[in-house]
Amino acid sequence: MSTAVYNNLISSFEPKYTTKYAHKSSELRSVVKRIRKQTQSSPVYLLNFTNKKQSFVLGVKEASMKLTESLNVLADDSDDALFQKRKAHSTDPEQVSAELVSADSEQLPSAFSIRVKQLADSQVNVGKEYYETGKGLTAGSYQFKVTVNDVGYDFQYNIRKDADHKEVIDGLSGFITKAKIGLLAEPYSTEAGKIGMRIESLSLGTPNGERSFTLEDKTFDAGGRGIVSYYGLNSVSKSPQNAVFDLNGTEKSSMANEFTLGRAVKVTLRRPSNVEATVDYRPDSDLILQGVKDFVSNYNELIGYNVEYSRDTDTPSKLLREMNALVSPYKNELESYGIAFDDDGYMDLNTSLAAEAVESGELHEMFRPDSPLVLRLTAKSDAIKINPMEYIDKQIVSYPNTSKPPRGYSYISSLYSGLLFNSYC
Repeated sequence: MSTAVYNNLISSFEPKYTTKYAHKSSELRSVVKRIRKQTQSSPVYLLNFTNKKQSFVLGVKEASMKLTESLNVLADDSDDALFQKRKAHSTDPEQVSAELVSADSEQLPSAFSIRVKQLADSQVNVGKEYYETGKGLTAGSYQFKVTVNDVGYDFQYNIRKDADHKEVIDGLSGFITKAKIGLLAEPYSTEAGKIGMRIESLSLGTPNGERSFTLEDKTFDAGGRGIVSYYGLNSVSKSPQNAVFDLNGTEKSSMANEFTLGRAVKVTLRRPSNVEATVDYRPDSDLILQGVKDFVSNYNELIGYNVEYSRDTDTPSKLLREMNALVSPYKNELESYGIAFDDDGYMDLNTSLAAEAVESGELHEMFRPDSPLVLRLTAKSDAIKINPMEYIDKQIVSYPNTSKPPRGYSYISSLYSGLLFNSYC
């Protein structure tokens, strides 16, 4: 054998599927023993290995590995298991919503009630309006100070000769906004052809009940006019306010409409209401349903290879019969949980029914690690992985000699060596 050719093939082989689980050495030994036992105790076959048969064998092996992994995800009973995932739930999401930011159950506060009385809001200043083409301040350099949350910023803006109000307000608005001091300044126009400036704080609320920002002139023209006073930039149209809400019956306030409780739950206040909303914790149905969808998809992939092979070869599918017999005792129960079956054996997921089964905990019971369905599907998937050749037609040449001790080696090129021995079969 040319080792160079072998090594080249191994290095260039890229499997379609690779398990995300790390295996123990004991699991590898178990697989080797099962392959060895299969090799030693099976007859010798004569096989016409067509392209369709190869495609089928490799397909069902890969699909069975995916099915095993999706079952492992659903049947995991650790603290971080899929069915242990929780999400915050609000009885009135239009008034208040909540989101878990930590999975640490020790940090998670108990269920709580909230009634929103007032939302936090920003400060808005609206200046004086002038005709866009009119002219006001004389040309020159104007200095002014902007104070945002007790932090002062000095500005200097130059007005050129013959500049009209539109040019000044457009330029000054961009000048303030681009300074990135927490203010958004924008010009606005009226139907009468006038223009003014609107300034809004990017932050909400106020720490001391006062304004969140102010503007004042530092220099004036010959007529005693400053750029702030002339354009009315310090005129408050809407004062900032803090959010006010009842938390478990006690009034609280916040400078923002979002806050975190216990470093675990992010609460977002959305609108005032006269009725309390309750926030509690429920199974994360979206995440769990994705796990169920993966299981259904992998199961259907396995079924699909059998349906296609049976149609192409015009022979009944042994594996299709076995899978149907395996799930048949649980069909009625699965259908009540949103997992139905069509005539070909494919699964069909009704997400509404499945979500209800997730909320009630019934779906969790169906996919516990010791449930009969999980045990039977896992056992069948393992058997397919070890010996997918069982499900194609072949002729027996000779039977093993059971009167003598078995002989055979796990790594010989037999029909039962796991085909491509990756991901522990």
